[in-house]
Amino acid sequence: MEQISARERRAAGRGLAGSRAADLDALLQAELDQGTARSSRVQIAILIRHVFQWFQDRGRIIVNPARNIPIPDDGEFDLPAAPLSEVEVHALFASLPRRNILDLRNVCLLELLYGCGMRRGEVVRLNTDDVDMDRRAVVIRTSKGGQSRVVPLMGTAATAARDYLALRRELLRGPDHGAFFLSATGKRLDDPSVAAIFRRLNRDRGPDARRLHAHQFRHAIAVHLVRGGVDIRRVQEFLGHANLDTTKIYLRLVPGHLKADYDRAMPEIAVGI
Repeated sequence: MEQISARERRAAGRGLAGSRAADLDALLQAELDQGTARSSRVQIAILIRHVFQWFQDRGRIIVNPARNIPIPDDGEFDLPAAPLSEVEVHALFASLPRRNILDLRNVCLLELLYGCGMRRGEVVRLNTDDVDMDRRAVVIRTSKGGQSRVVPLMGTAATAARDYLALRRELLRGPDHGAFFLSATGKRLDDPSVAAIFRRLNRDRGPDARRLHAHQFRHAIAVHLVRGGVDIRRVQEFLGHANLDTTKIYLRLVPGHLKADYDRAMPEIAVGI
């Protein structure tokens, strides 16, 4: 086996010696044309650089054609999975049980993930004084990147929050430390508990139903807002993205006529679909 490996390395060295920078560029272009994700193309480029540097360091090649090979940076981030449609979201919320306080808590949790575009970590850090039912607003503090933002609490999300808060004290076990979402033991709901909620939800939906996770709801509301004509910069503020490039991937998930509308209004962020 060792002799085979050595022979393969010698053959590889002879093949690499004849490679040109144009060959490597063509390889990366082929990966792009085949729809390979940007993250994977970056890994391929880095691997090519390491391989050719290894052969040059050991005298297998004199000229390193990969020295200046570019790391793919075509301005596009990998697309998230296809989002839940408005119909799917409506059907899901309509199907959720509301038998007891834990059910109401779970409904509220999903409504805030969607209606407020919250991340899972933001949901578990939420406090009762961050939710202003009179002003119908939620303050999301110390979100990703260390920034805070205020988002509206409207429609069914506001109703779900009101229903949950009316019975929240039933979950308390001892002093109230202000955590908005409480577990069955009266403690602040944490990441593993949220993951468990989604495991039960997916189990109840059956093996043939689409698997759900917390971030899907954030992706869904982003696409639904863009599809509804909301300015992309407003969507950026709503999601708490520090960089507009992170938000503009959602333009690639809307029908083509909206893409043209955004191109005309904001050509500096035009993206290909």
